[in-house]
Amino acid sequence: MDTRKHIIELAKKIKGKVILPESTDPRVLKAAQMLVTDGVASVVLPADDVKAVEKAAAEAGVNLNGIEVIKIDRALLSEKKVEEFVSARVKKGMSPEDALDLLKQPLYFAMMYLKSCRCDACVCGAVSDTADVLRAGIHVIGTAEGIKLISSYFLMLPPENHPVIKEPVLFADCGVNPDPMALGLRDIAVATINNFQKLFPGREADAGFLSFSTKGSAKHKMLDKITEAVSLTAKYFEGKKNINVDGEMQFDAAVMPAIAKRKAPDSKVAGKTNIFIFPDLNSGNIGYKMAERLGGFQALGPIIQGLSMPVSDLSRGCSAEDIYLVSAIMLVQKGN
Repeated sequence: MDTRKHIIELAKKIKGKVILPESTDPRVLKAAQMLVTDGVASVVLPADDVKAVEKAAAEAGVNLNGIEVIKIDRALLSEKKVEEFVSARVKKGMSPEDALDLLKQPLYFAMMYLKSCRCDACVCGAVSDTADVLRAGIHVIGTAEGIKLISSYFLMLPPENHPVIKEPVLFADCGVNPDPMALGLRDIAVATINNFQKLFPGREADAGFLSFSTKGSAKHKMLDKITEAVSLTAKYFEGKKNINVDGEMQFDAAVMPAIAKRKAPDSKVAGKTNIFIFPDLNSGNIGYKMAERLGGFQALGPIIQGLSMPVSDLSRGCSAEDIYLVSAIMLVQKGN
């Protein structure tokens, strides 16, 4: 599967609009041009100073034709959504004036532009810290219905002729939550499964909760949260077709059919897992980096999930291509 082409084609069908608030960064400008030129999405670049964007574009060799460059202005936002935001901030001890001042900042303005339904997705983090992106997202956008925990996933693309994994898989959570409890793991799994189905419609979602034990082969208090999370996630998706949830399981049981047959013969997930739920950030971060550096996988992410509208963070070391592809992924997550 050409995953990049697959995602771009799905995104094109959405005919959406992406806001990129870090509008003077050359990588962002190049990604904006790529998105518009390829017909993937229309793009909005907000700025305090429109001329600064025009200057940065000229220096980066970017043609702004077809790209909407707007001056940050509260008049472009939904007054109702602004009032709701200010009210929520005041309840947290902030003055109304300070709350309104936040919306003059590119991150907060972009999130409110999205909340106002003026666009379909927001992609940022090429310049901003992850903590700042998530804070703005939580304050303005809020979490998705039924989910309390913001998390992330990596889209892991196997190298050609990989001996075990032949198609893209998702790893979660490898970028946000240090030590989620059972309900947190459930939220991570629910969001990841839903996004897997949006990215790969028609593929069966097989979610395995990873551990050092397989189906009770060991006993330890740290396993309790995993088995509880498995039960909560399975209950959430009860009766849904093409979704299987199981655990706890060791990595070899999750991916190797022969080992799965020995360790978990009755499992519908073991041996064919394509969604890997890690028990904590230590294991998740180590796992994706090992797959990337030793296994030759391409790791796209971390891609934020759990907010009520599509917002994603970027690595500050990202390329224009990364911004381009994450923007497409955000549109796919919105559009299905």
